Amino acid sequence: MKMVKSLLLGSAAGLVAVVGAQAADLPVKAKPVQYVKICTLYGDGFYYIPGSDTCIRFSGYIRVGYNWNGRAPHVQGAAGQQDRAAARFSAQGRANLGVDTRTQTAYGTLRTFANVNFENELGAFETVVTRAFIQWGGFTIGRTSSFVDHDGNLGDSGFRSLHTGLVDATTGANGINQLAYTWQLGNGITLNVGGDEARARSVWRDAAITNLSAEQTSSAHGASHFDPWASLRINQAWGRASAAFIAHKNAATFYGADTTTGYPQDKWGWAVVSGIEIRLDSLSPGSRIGGYVTYGVGASRITRNSQASPGLFGSGNQVGFGILTDAVFDNVLGASLQLTTTWAAGGGFEYFWTRNFSSTIYGGYTRTEYNAAATTLLCARITVAAGAACAGDAMNYGLWQIGVVNNWYPVAGLRFAVDVLYTGVETALEGRTLTLAAHGNRPAGGYLAKDLGILSVGARAQRSWGGGD
Repeated sequence: MKMVKSLLLGSAAGLVAVVGAQAADLPVKAKPVQYVKICTLYGDGFYYIPGSDTCIRFSGYIRVGYNWNGRAPHVQGAAGQQDRAAARFSAQGRANLGVDTRTQTAYGTLRTFANVNFENELGAFETVVTRAFIQWGGFTIGRTSSFVDHDGNLGDSGFRSLHTGLVDATTGANGINQLAYTWQLGNGITLNVGGDEARARSVWRDAAITNLSAEQTSSAHGASHFDPWASLRINQAWGRASAAFIAHKNAATFYGADTTTGYPQDKWGWAVVSGIEIRLDSLSPGSRIGGYVTYGVGASRITRNSQASPGLFGSGNQVGFGILTDAVFDNVLGASLQLTTTWAAGGGFEYFWTRNFSSTIYGGYTRTEYNAAATTLLCARITVAAGAACAGDAMNYGLWQIGVVNNWYPVAGLRFAVDVLYTGVETALEGRTLTLAAHGNRPAGGYLAKDLGILSVGARAQRSWGGGD
């Protein structure tokens, strides 16, 4: 009996073991996999973020650039010495990343966009956030290119010059912080209103002129609000055009060194910015022509965004220069701000020789003009040789650029370009002999003010993807 009982218990145990092993081998129901789905609502390259109704697209580029005589201090800024102390060559490596998200809402598409440059040039590493904005319900909030920027420009968004544009008015690759609202009027026409972060140059108080190739000391009051603007833009099959009006408030600190001296009354400056670009596909696919005109009073950085006071030292004791300000004033109680008048005009023509090779000729001219009161103040701070007058339009100057850029696109998203540019300074006080202090390796002494220019050459290789430019 005991033997039978042991046999039954052993058989039961074996059966349990077999059943348990078979149960372990049974398939377990897998968790559902969320596959990435293509989002067709906003064009190529968008995908749904898993588990959401938000679409996302990544874009960017890798850029390698080489530049000879194309950067400050060769045309403007704090040097302009053009001697053995200047670095004439620079190489740039840049990685760019953009992230675009879009979601449908009851009030229209909610969009966010961020764009970051990681670059190294002249031995310095830099991270720059060029775009960071939200768009929803007609509003644009954050950092992007200004709605005031004109069409027909010479930079990356226009005729693709490789050099920093000193003669047009766009905010360029770095963008600007702003608040805007857009009305869609139909047929490719939009009306936009808003405000940009203030763009300002020196408000010069009667003080020592440190050097004729340097930015002068500014006595400007800090920004208190946006520069308000309105713009009208059109984009149709024939091309695109824009016109904008923007106001800029000029305000100084004090007549003297402290609050007891008082200050001049604030004055509003303004600028008109306009441009056009026309497609010439009938000439050859991709060909185009365009141009722009800007004019402003007390808004010199708006009429040509990247230009600072230009300066070039030539061979021997020669100097070409211009002093760029928004306003000047006398440090005498009751004196008022004298606003600076500036204007610019230019454009370009691009012709596609083949479907993947084009040549563009482009250029522009700018002018800076001072009234009689401002000229008197500036002339009082410059030592001119006996018998040479500094009056009338003596402090007015011009700056012009003309260039040719050739582009080759061997495959989609790959660009090779070479750009040759000449920049000329129509100097203030041309033909007069000036007494200057030492500047860098340039000794103190007499210098002949003369129209001067400089040749610059740039080259670039860029691989873009996902709409990056």
